[in-house]
Amino acid sequence: MTPATTTDEQKRAILESLFAGGTFKSPDEEYTYRASDFLAEIPQTGERWESREALRDMQRGFGSPPAVRLERIRGQGDMWVVETVQTYERDGEHHTCVVIEFEGDKIARETRYYALSSTPPERG
Repeated sequence: MTPATTTDEQKRAILESLFAGGTFKSPDEEYTYRASDFLAEIPQTGERWESREALRDMQRGFGSPPAVRLERIRGQGDMWVVETVQTYERDGEHHTCVVIEFEGDKIARETRYYALSSTPPERG
């Protein structure tokens, strides 16, 4: 596909394919959705992967991927936001917000934010 022919509906379908279904795709499957000059960042930890190969290598070494529950997808054009709840074996539930930038039908950049689940304070 070229950038002019990738519709918002097609981009939403790509994101639903990646984030819906209870589990993530394999690192090799996810790789195919990313642009050759892909960049991913997690500002909270300072982690940064400057290629789709680097992210795939990290994912391969990570072990079991978290279970994922898709909460919401919003966006249009090249800018999208995906909200999920991811459950990790070692430290439980995280609410995530992933800002995704497209170039045509490929994901060019992801900025990921994670927050642990918490209990609201009692109000009295």
